[in-house]
Amino acid sequence: MRAVWAAAVLLAACPLTVPFGDAPAAELVTVAQPAAIAPLPLAARQPPPGQPSYLQLIKYVDDGMRYIDPLSLFFISPEGAMCFRTRPNYPQIIYEAYHTDWCMYPQTVDRVEAAPNVVRLWCMRAYPQCAYAVGAGVIAHSISVTNSISVETVDHQQERAALESLINVMGGNVRFTPLAGASGGLR
Repeated sequence: MRAVWAAAVLLAACPLTVPFGDAPAAELVTVAQPAAIAPLPLAARQPPPGQPSYLQLIKYVDDGMRYIDPLSLFFISPEGAMCFRTRPNYPQIIYEAYHTDWCMYPQTVDRVEAAPNVVRLWCMRAYPQCAYAVGAGVIAHSISVTNSISVETVDHQQERAALESLINVMGGNVRFTPLAGASGGLR
């Protein structure tokens, strides 16, 4: 039933513009199916076979963050940066505790580390302080930059693997970092 209504709306919105004398006697009008939404302009590579897709990776990272803090968020900016909406990590008055969007481009990520309930993305040495803040938590007329982003998450090992896959799909290259407690901990 929805398809019939969609076809009717489409035909009403896009009338047939053929001169009267050139119109064929009987013409079967077929409605083309809309193209699938392809959010891959920001994805430089396809994920390996059997691995989650670009959108599935984004949703997985976002869900892991929201489990810890329902107001947190993960998204890809229109410019192609990975952005994490996180709460401040320093003491503040409750009414002044704004969530801040911390963003970094996947091509500038050096490594992704995992510790219990935390995942941290580090900038490459060639791009120091590549993580930047935007949003309500940033003081007006100031630029907040840092060399890493820390994100609280529910399953740090799976979240790290998802972020590494997403960075790879988006055109970055990350170094493998062993888990905390395995051969010397975080580096």
